[in-house]
Amino acid sequence: MPSTFITNQKALLSDLINNILPRTQAMYALVGYFYFSGFAELHSQLRDKQVKILVGMNAEKALFNKIKEFEIIQEVHQSRGQIRQNYLRSLVQLFNDTDYFDSEEKQQAFHIFLDKIKNGSLQIRKTEQPNHAKLYIFENTQEASEGGYYPGSVITGSSNLSLQGLTDRFEINVIFRDEHYQEAKALFDELWNNAVDIVSLNNFNEFESEVVERIWINKLPKPFLMYVRVLDEYFAVQASNIRFPAEITNNNFLNLKYQTDAIQNALNIIEKHNGVLIADVVGLGKSIIASTIAHNLGLKTIIIAPPHLRDQWEDYRYTYEFNAQVFSTGAIDKALEASANIEGPKLIIIDEAHKFRNELTRDYADLHKLCQGNKVILLTATPFNNRPQDIFSMIKLFQIPAKSTIQTIDNLSYQFRQLVIEYKDIVKSQREKKESPAEIRVRIQKLAKEIRELISPLLIRRSRIGRCSPLLGQKMG
Repeated sequence: MPSTFITNQKALLSDLINNILPRTQAMYALVGYFYFSGFAELHSQLRDKQVKILVGMNAEKALFNKIKEFEIIQEVHQSRGQIRQNYLRSLVQLFNDTDYFDSEEKQQAFHIFLDKIKNGSLQIRKTEQPNHAKLYIFENTQEASEGGYYPGSVITGSSNLSLQGLTDRFEINVIFRDEHYQEAKALFDELWNNAVDIVSLNNFNEFESEVVERIWINKLPKPFLMYVRVLDEYFAVQASNIRFPAEITNNNFLNLKYQTDAIQNALNIIEKHNGVLIADVVGLGKSIIASTIAHNLGLKTIIIAPPHLRDQWEDYRYTYEFNAQVFSTGAIDKALEASANIEGPKLIIIDEAHKFRNELTRDYADLHKLCQGNKVILLTATPFNNRPQDIFSMIKLFQIPAKSTIQTIDNLSYQFRQLVIEYKDIVKSQREKKESPAEIRVRIQKLAKEIRELISPLLIRRSRIGRCSPLLGQKMG
């Protein structure tokens, strides 16, 4: 049979492989890079197969990049133990520092991954020398081999074992239905026998202690500990060694009670949740509050602000004595470059943060990367344009939805998904006049209350008369 090209355009490589797997008993993959996303794409068909993955360059070594992708960084001159440890650490990072596993399907894929390692049907090794080859070998079952005349299939080309390689990127791969099978299998076996063991039944105890015990999945706290955590979440009072505006500025600024309260609360929130959303109305001194927080944290700081506020922030960083670089909202890429040259944790202050609510933009992607692993202060005076998804976009700058630090919430994504569904239904009902204005207003108020309660541990929002302002207005559409 003539070979057929697969380019991920008219047909996906993942679909082809998922169609081949039911008649096979084993899959052998030689790839430059292995991402867990590649296993997840095929996991349902791999459950009962023998799987050997031979990585030529690197496996899941990653820093978060553009929300859903992982940038693989090659590391050379490493011992076998270092190669294995780097992979295990990267898998923990993928679990705990991203929202990749924020779905039942991805979690199910990991359970299958774990079970296969435990029963010896999945092994991952790394070639001793760097290798960019991409070779997928499928060994047919006895019934499908036609008495040995059809031992299996071979796919070779440009796709790595990743979601991108199997489905998204333009790739060129060719399939051989029977010819070259023996030659390909012999080549794979030779490389496999000399490769470094990364994950297998032989080192499952190490995998369990270094990965399984360090990730959030299936970790259910005892009820009493949950109770204590809830009490701490809502009633903890931070002991104060805080310097307030008057002390920092030699009395050029006053210690106003509503500001000192916000400063102390915000520092407490940042300590617990890595970030805070300060949404006070205009005129309550959000910039002063953020500058005082920056002084007390003592971290090197990057400020993202509208161009017309840059000079103000330059003055504040000098007046409030904190080490900061100020970038305009149009230069987030430059802020990201500057951040890469600063060692250790940083503080990121984003003024008028509501402008970064569109997750599909390059600026949001860069801002998300800038915030990851750092402390974050978001400043906004708007009611978030009335959309729950806008609020969620901001919260995700310092919260990992699947591993939220809000202990009373299992899954931020699920909670916000329900709020977004309700919001869209309200808009539709209003547009089609299915409900009266009074009924719409009641639903809006209820939705606003649910959002406030959901994010209250992360939020500081006060009006000039000291009352909490609603997050959603009554005008919609």
